[in-house]
Amino acid sequence: EATHNGKVVLKCDWSGAVSQNPFLSFKFKGAAKGEKVQVKWTDNKGESRTDEAAIA
Repeated sequence: EATHNGKVVLKCDWSGAVSQNPFLSFKFKGAAKGEKVQVKWTDNKGESRTDEAAIA
């Protein structure tokens, strides 16, 4: 799940063959360069993580 200013901008459920170090890229409207997007995920072992990235 990816959020911007508290609003969900991407929600997906992947399974199977996803790289150990995947690259994720997507577009959405309503954001400006430098603002933050928060990305949360849970892996196939049940471990979760949250990271933040600046919009380029």
